[in-house]
Amino acid sequence: MFRVYDSAIVQLTERALEVTMSTAETARDLTTGAADGCCEVFVVDAERVKRARSAMPPNDVVDATAALFKLIGHPTRVRILLALAAEELCVCDLAQVLDATVSATSHQLRNMRAMGLVHFRTEGKLAYYRASDPVMVSLLQGGVDHARSRLPGAGGGS
Repeated sequence: MFRVYDSAIVQLTERALEVTMSTAETARDLTTGAADGCCEVFVVDAERVKRARSAMPPNDVVDATAALFKLIGHPTRVRILLALAAEELCVCDLAQVLDATVSATSHQLRNMRAMGLVHFRTEGKLAYYRASDPVMVSLLQGGVDHARSRLPGAGGGS
C-alpha cells in the first residue's frame, strides 16, 4: 500500500528542487521535519491519492468555482451581495449604502450580473437590483458568520 522511494530517487528529487528554489527555501525545506508539518520521508499512499483524485471535480468546474470566489473576493462586492440579499435596491440607494459613487457601484454590478449573482429590473428611470443566486448568498452569509466567530473576543477564534 505504501511505496517508499530509495534514497537515490529522493536525492535526485532534492537536487531538482534545489535548481528551482532559492537557497533560503532549499535550506528551510530540506531541514524541516514532521514537527514542522512536513514529511521526513517521501512516501506515497496510492489508495489515498486515488480517492483524493476521484473526489476532485473536473478542471472546468474548479475553474468556475475559483472565478465565483474571485468575484466575491472583493469587500465591495461582498457588501453589495449582502445588501441585495437583504433588500432590493436601486443603484443610487446601493451606492449610498456602500458610500461609493454610482459609477463605481454600476461597474461592480455589471461584473456581478455577468456572473449571474444579481439581476435587475427597471421601474421608470430606475434600475433595481436583487441577489439572484441563493446558494452564493447562503455561502457568503456562512462566510460572514464564520469570520465573525474568528474575530478576537468572539469566543470562537484561534
